[in-house]
Amino acid sequence: MNKIFQKVRNIITKNKIIYAFIVSIFIFGVILSLKGTYALFNKTISSNKVIAIKTGTRYIGIYGENKENIELGQTYTFTIENRGSENASYRLYIEGIENSSISYSYTKSGITTTGTLANKTIDEANLKVGEKITITIKFTGSGSYKGKLKVETKDYYNNEPNAPELVGDMIPVVWNGSSWAKADKENTNNSWYNYDKQIWANAVTIKDTAKRTEYKNATVGTVININDVNLMLVWIPRYSYTLRQSYGYQIEGGSTPSQATPGAFDIKFIRTSTIESGSGKYTGTTPTGYFTPSSFCWGNTCDVESTRGNSGNIELSGIWISKFELTGAISAITSLPNQKSLTNQTNQAFFTAIQTQMNNTSGSTNYGFNGNNYDTHMIKNTEWGAMAYLSQSKYGKYGNSNYIEANKEIYINNYSGYQTGCSGGSPSVSQSNICQHQYYEETSGTGASTTGTIYGIYDTSGGALEKVMGNVNNIIASSGFSASTMPDAKYYNKYTNTTTSIKGDAIYADGTAGFYGDFQYFVNSSNPWFYRGSPVIHAVGAGIFEFESYTGITYPTHGSRIALVAW
Repeated sequence: MNKIFQKVRNIITKNKIIYAFIVSIFIFGVILSLKGTYALFNKTISSNKVIAIKTGTRYIGIYGENKENIELGQTYTFTIENRGSENASYRLYIEGIENSSISYSYTKSGITTTGTLANKTIDEANLKVGEKITITIKFTGSGSYKGKLKVETKDYYNNEPNAPELVGDMIPVVWNGSSWAKADKENTNNSWYNYDKQIWANAVTIKDTAKRTEYKNATVGTVININDVNLMLVWIPRYSYTLRQSYGYQIEGGSTPSQATPGAFDIKFIRTSTIESGSGKYTGTTPTGYFTPSSFCWGNTCDVESTRGNSGNIELSGIWISKFELTGAISAITSLPNQKSLTNQTNQAFFTAIQTQMNNTSGSTNYGFNGNNYDTHMIKNTEWGAMAYLSQSKYGKYGNSNYIEANKEIYINNYSGYQTGCSGGSPSVSQSNICQHQYYEETSGTGASTTGTIYGIYDTSGGALEKVMGNVNNIIASSGFSASTMPDAKYYNKYTNTTTSIKGDAIYADGTAGFYGDFQYFVNSSNPWFYRGSPVIHAVGAGIFEFESYTGITYPTHGSRIALVAW
């Protein structure tokens, strides 16, 4: 046996090429056994040739011709692909150059952005394992320049939305093409929601306790009979936002950003440990100044930045908002499609009924909620704002490529019968005495949601005029409250004057007043309560950015909706 090994060694010694090959194979095997956190390992194996070995759990590469010899004036097409075994993010940049006189035009997923090389980063995004995207890029400027286009990888960063927090026996659902069906909550981004594709997470509650147990134990894909449902809810994940210039950035298919045709908010999903306090605005092409709205904070002093961190305030991973305006009766509240909106109630009647029916023991009995770490309440003004900003982003209807120019605005519910989920098939259309399009009709009906898909929130333009919990200086007016029955501060947004709003409420603070030409009437001492969405009678001026002020009085065209928080 020793003689055999000696012969092999002699052969290897005489042939350095074979020796180099065996060494390379040995190193390759060692590296593959590592569980490193870095994506790329480079090793010179031979004096004749450099062999790059890519391994580890994260690896994202850029593939295409001439990526190391980029010239001005040429258009290049590349593929960025995650070939690792772990979801990861990437940063795309030009190596070794910062030159503000060189501009670029960058297109990804149909969306074109522009910038200069004063900033090294061209793009940052997430890619799941096996996911790839095609990009095109062109650099322009004067003089002679050649550069190297590169990507670096890092942890799957904070643009992944927080998973929805189901409370009690809430059932996650998806649309199977004709009905709502039970979703796989464990396989979230594949079968329940995908915010990149305007598929927001939906869930339902079941009114009958026996049926509730049946659905809870049912297999994924089981059809949920809408007659068994009493609430439909949509998840708004925690995020920070910023707005480019005054009117946002333009997504392909959108009109030039202006007050009448606003562009997109920059949105990034964040964890509960992140609280950003930027201005919420930026200039140029690189998003800065991110702000985390107080809608994702639950407590009595969340609306003021200096007191947000006070003991007792809870940072939330997201909020649930009812998919439709409230329906049913004030003694048995629901939120369902194709139902008459529940109207003709004071603010106090709505608030008290929601608190009484949906929390504590009653909440467990009526809707399947349970536990002490949740609260269901009448929607606040800032919670409406959270819904509005997400809709006006690449994750909402504004980012939906099925709609262009004026149709990126949410379609109005123009049915004079105040039926939930109806659509007029256009952002601005005259009142109708029929429900022209049902909420599940592709484009014409789903265009009335915050996503342009069936997975969004409906009735935010037209339908009933919605009461929200936003008030100036605790003025009661005709709301039904009294000085002794006004709720805790966490249940409403308090405005201290008649000109200043709260950041994130989609009114004055971020410059969104008048977006899409929506009506704007701020609260005052005579009309101290905010209302949102505009009634159907306002064929022009209705919209998710609309705000009005009234006394909180009972009125046949005034409705509301709920929000649910969990921690």
